[in-house]
Amino acid sequence: MLVALSRVECAGPVSLTTVARTEKLPHAYLEQLVADLRRAELVTATRGKSGGYRLARPAAEINLVDAMRALDGPILEMPCAGPDNLEACSRPQDCSVHDVFERVHDSLAVALAGTNLAEAAMAAGGPPYPMAVRRQRRLTTKEHHDIA
Repeated sequence: MLVALSRVECAGPVSLTTVARTEKLPHAYLEQLVADLRRAELVTATRGKSGGYRLARPAAEINLVDAMRALDGPILEMPCAGPDNLEACSRPQDCSVHDVFERVHDSLAVALAGTNLAEAAMAAGGPPYPMAVRRQRRLTTKEHHDIA
């Protein structure tokens, strides 16, 4: 959704129907995404006949870590996290896997923060699969391996 809006950034508001058609994503799925993106102030909505959605700020100013957190929550949930911040340890003493998760978290955060929507929009390829499709693909793959 965000990459699709990045590609047409100068064209004005884009309807969800247009995004669904061009990105080959279910309209209902995009409705769920856009609600989260509006709450995170990454997109704005315009009502009316020529209304739709657009990025709240230039694509070059929106990094992927902000997009991921808006859509999926923590980029990596720490196993020792407290209820207030799932990306940070809340224990007085680190758990046995703390250092590993912290390195993975930091690597992900740096990579995602270092890439903005404008850069992602320039890359070739289609949209990522929706979460439900990814889960189904994992289940199908697991079932295939269990049978073999």
